[in-house]
Amino acid sequence: MTAGPDPAPADAERWARAQERIEDLLLRGPRTMTRGEVQDRTGFTPEHTSRLWSSLGFPATPDDVRGFAEADVDALELSGRLLDEDTFDEAEELAVARALGQGLGRLAEWQATLVRRTIADAGLAHDPDAIVDAVEALVPTLEKLQSYVWRRHLAVTAGRMLSTLARPDGDGPSENRVVVGFADIVGFTSLSRKIDEVELRALLERFETVSADVVARRRGRIVKTLGDEILFVCERVEDAVDIAFRLHEEVPDDEGRLALRVGLALGEVLPRYGDVYGPVVNIASRLTSEARPGTVLVDEDLTEALRATDLDLEIRSVPGVAVRGYRHLRPHVVRERQR
Repeated sequence: MTAGPDPAPADAERWARAQERIEDLLLRGPRTMTRGEVQDRTGFTPEHTSRLWSSLGFPATPDDVRGFAEADVDALELSGRLLDEDTFDEAEELAVARALGQGLGRLAEWQATLVRRTIADAGLAHDPDAIVDAVEALVPTLEKLQSYVWRRHLAVTAGRMLSTLARPDGDGPSENRVVVGFADIVGFTSLSRKIDEVELRALLERFETVSADVVARRRGRIVKTLGDEILFVCERVEDAVDIAFRLHEEVPDDEGRLALRVGLALGEVLPRYGDVYGPVVNIASRLTSEARPGTVLVDEDLTEALRATDLDLEIRSVPGVAVRGYRHLRPHVVRERQR
């Protein structure tokens, strides 16, 4: 297959000008500085700025390229101020940068896809000026929405933190003792081979949308989505099992696809930049892989906690499960009692 003709010089110039306009818009000004000039302005060492830039997920910029704007200097100076105020040390600075870079990088990819699809649907994909106009119209709205959502999430998280700090010492459960849950789609690999891309995208959208709604309505939090699987946490055991039951009930479509397996475990987690770690996460993951389609498999600690509640549940033990670092787990299947 031969490559198509190169764009005419006039067209190439229009596209280059459109790219420059979009970059200036997003960076709030032109890129006029080299790496060395940024370092001179901020006082950071080349090694520090390089590590921070890489942690944010940005590609390396050659030393002789004017690839930095005033916004880049402002961001580095803000980071330096947090270091000076001992808000965090350099290792934490890089960890925060990684978390921001990975999360916002995914968001940016999705938003660029949204813009491209919107432009294509409007028949403007070959008009660079129309693309610039679309970006100029969309970006301020997205920026305001992102700021609102971040502040709203921070308000909820701060509320939980203050509630924990207000408890007398030893009164109530540990802040980090939560129910960890996984839910994954049964036979997803096989299903993805049988349907086209459009249908697959629609099914994944349904899975993510319904899951997010179910978890949020019951005071849980989705930690991350891993393709055909979600990881969520919940403070109350009653809410956790209700999430599991409602996921089984609401996620499958009218054709019965998107059957799920759910595993839940109760224990201490190590929170780190929005993610959670620890043995309880590994246990919940393994229980999910062992669960039968349409069932909820829970560990022994959660079983004991559920038996201490007023929930009307059927709890049945199943054969032990081997997990690295544990001799045998004694899981139980939990069901809502049929009325």
